[in-house]
Amino acid sequence: MSEGRILCVDDDISMLNIIEDILMNAGYTVTLAKSGKQALDFLKKGIEYQLILLDVDMPVMDGYQTFEAIREVDSSKDIPIIFLTGMDGPDFQIRGWEYGAADYITKPFIKSVFLARIKNRISVPLSSSKYNAKALEELGKSLSDLEMTVAKYVADGLSNPEIAEQTHYTYGYVKHIVSSILTKTNIKKRSDIRKYLKEGILDNQ
Repeated sequence: MSEGRILCVDDDISMLNIIEDILMNAGYTVTLAKSGKQALDFLKKGIEYQLILLDVDMPVMDGYQTFEAIREVDSSKDIPIIFLTGMDGPDFQIRGWEYGAADYITKPFIKSVFLARIKNRISVPLSSSKYNAKALEELGKSLSDLEMTVAKYVADGLSNPEIAEQTHYTYGYVKHIVSSILTKTNIKKRSDIRKYLKEGILDNQ
């Protein structure tokens, strides 16, 4: 039984073949696209995907342009998209969050970590039933998918090291995400994230 269908978009054929081999051996169904245009052609045909892996540095139509075009296809508005690129550094990652990317994985990657991050995004998301619906909706307006995931872990009482273990990010990266959540939402401290998501109460507003 397939673990899910993934669309991989990269102009590097060798990288596509490596990713295809890893994902297929892990039980996923994989579609390969050598350009943003080819990826859009697949999506417009109505093929359903649970996840899109999207390289940033591509000719003609780069990953950011492709991301925007994907979101204009009605059937693809809610598919999680992970940027997969050789470009590292916080500026690139922050730009990915601003676009609304579900994650940002740099190449070269460690196979086990790569698969764990894929599983994080393609599996059933953290249950929303235990959180305040209005608070979830409000936070969702300003936070990326990744930031929402981390916010839920914070609300569940996990420390930054524990969140890092769950998401396979470094402690420093998780700390940066938590800081970004506080800045974007004007929430003063992480304990207020927990109170807001659980009870819908925000003392500082």
